[in-house]
Amino acid sequence: MSGARSLVVLGAADGSLSTYRAAAGLGLRTIAVDRSAGAPGVALADEYLPVSTHDPAAVTAALAGRADLAGVVAPASDVAVPALRAVADAYGLPGRLSETAARASVDKWVLRGILDDLGVSSYPWIVGDDPADLAVRARGLPFPVVVKPADAQSGRGVSRCASPGEVRAAAEEARRSSYGGLVMVEEEIRGILCNCECVVDDGRVAFVATSLQTVSPPPLVLTTSRRMPAGLPGGVLDTTRSIMDKVCERLDYRRGPLNLDLIVTPDGRPYVIELGLRTGGNGTDDMVRSCYGVDPVRAAVQAAVGLPIELRPHPPRPVLWQVLTAGRAGELVSVSGVAAARALPEVAELVLLARPGQRVRPYRDVSDRLGWFVVHASGPAELDAAAAAVTRALRFEVRGDGRR
Repeated sequence: MSGARSLVVLGAADGSLSTYRAAAGLGLRTIAVDRSAGAPGVALADEYLPVSTHDPAAVTAALAGRADLAGVVAPASDVAVPALRAVADAYGLPGRLSETAARASVDKWVLRGILDDLGVSSYPWIVGDDPADLAVRARGLPFPVVVKPADAQSGRGVSRCASPGEVRAAAEEARRSSYGGLVMVEEEIRGILCNCECVVDDGRVAFVATSLQTVSPPPLVLTTSRRMPAGLPGGVLDTTRSIMDKVCERLDYRRGPLNLDLIVTPDGRPYVIELGLRTGGNGTDDMVRSCYGVDPVRAAVQAAVGLPIELRPHPPRPVLWQVLTAGRAGELVSVSGVAAARALPEVAELVLLARPGQRVRPYRDVSDRLGWFVVHASGPAELDAAAAAVTRALRFEVRGDGRR
C-alpha cells in the first residue's frame, strides 16, 4: 500500500458502482464501507470494511492510523453524509462539510428552514414525531399535502393526502420509514417534477443537468421514468441556479456534487423540494454522460480528492431512464431477452437488480425495482419507441403465490 492514495466510498449498493469505476480510472484505490459483504460494489473495491455507513464514529474508528486516505464520498446516499463529514474532519481530507450542510442533506426540515430564512422556495410545512398531533396541526395547511419521513430517501414512506382525515395513517407509515422518527407534512406544490444533477465549484453551480420525472399514481410517490434534458425555459434554470448559489453560500459548500428535486409551477416558479450533497442514483450519471458528455461521478471523485473538476459539456442529446418492475407478487423464475435488449442501438445502459429465486412484487418501494435502463434517441417519440423495444425484449417470469 506504500504510496497508494485511497478513496473511502461510503456504501456499495448498485448506485455506487460507477464511483468505484471512476476512482479506478483516476488511479485511486477504493475502500468500500458497507455492512453487507454481498453488496455489489464490494467486488469492485480494492478493500472492504464491514461497517455501517449510518455510524460515523464506527466508520472513523475503522480507518484509524491510516496515512493513505485521499478523500471520501457518499454516492447516492444522504444517510451516509454525516459519516462523510466525520471522516473528512478526522483525517483532514478535501471536501469537508459544515455541520449545517450535512444536516440539510439528511434532514429535510433543516433545508426547509434555510429556504424559508433565505426567502426562496417557501411554502407551508410542519414537522413532528406524533402522527396524531401532526394530523391535528395539518388542518391548518392547504390541501392536498405530502407526508414523508423527515430523513429518508428514494421515495420511501412518501404519500399524498387529499384530505385531513388521511394524514394520521400516512404519518404513521412515514414514521416507520424514518431513521430518526420525524415526519414532515407539507403543502403539495403542483407542477412539473424535475431532478437536477449539479456540480458545484468555487461555491457556485458550475454545471446542471435537469430531467423531467414521472411518478407512480397516488398515494405513493415513486419515480418511474425520467427524461433529459427537461426543456425548461432559460429563466427557470437561471432562477434555480440563483437559489442554489444562495444555499451553497449559507451551507459553506464549496466543491462537489449536489442533487436536488424541483417542482416548476405552471407560472414558471421553481420550488426546491429536497437537496442532497451527493451524486444521484437510479442511473443519473449514465443519463448525464449520454445527454451532455459530462461525468458527474468523476467530477465528484475529483472534488473529493482535491483534483481540478473537469466539465466539457456538449449540446444535449435526448435520453430516457425507466424503471423495470414486476406485474405481480411471487417468485422470479427467470429473466430472458437481456442480450437482445442490450444489443439495441439506442440502449446506453441496462441494469438488472433482481435474480431468479428472489421474491418480487409490484412497485411499492424503491427496493421493489427489478432494474432500470437508459436509452437515447433523436426526440421524444423516438425515446418512447426505444423504451418500448427494450420492454418487449425483456421477459420476467414470475410465479404468483397469492401473497401480497
